[in-house]
Amino acid sequence: MDENPNRIRELRLAKGWSQQRLADEVGCSKMQVSGLERGKPKLDQDWMRRLAGPLGVTPADLLPVEDNPRALTEEEWALIQQFRAGDDRGRDELQRVADVLLPFRDHPVDNGRDAA
Repeated sequence: MDENPNRIRELRLAKGWSQQRLADEVGCSKMQVSGLERGKPKLDQDWMRRLAGPLGVTPADLLPVEDNPRALTEEEWALIQQFRAGDDRGRDELQRVADVLLPFRDHPVDNGRDAA
């Protein structure tokens, strides 16, 4: 069995919650939360939907990062949260900055260091 079959424990601890608190939020027992964190039973869609809301994530965010190609880093998630919390002007400014910077992603600056 995988050491970390899902991210339930990680996400629960990030909220500062005990297994009992998550169980209370989801409407199940602490033993069920403990089992789910260990991968017994396997995390199915029903459990993912039940757990995602209280943990403040999408169901896909409960999957291990290697199984979720759309997983975000903490920095990416923070940027999205700032974008969502901003007013129209702030979002427009952020979009303009991103539009300017994104073309450089595929063409890194050489800084005068030639390989030859």
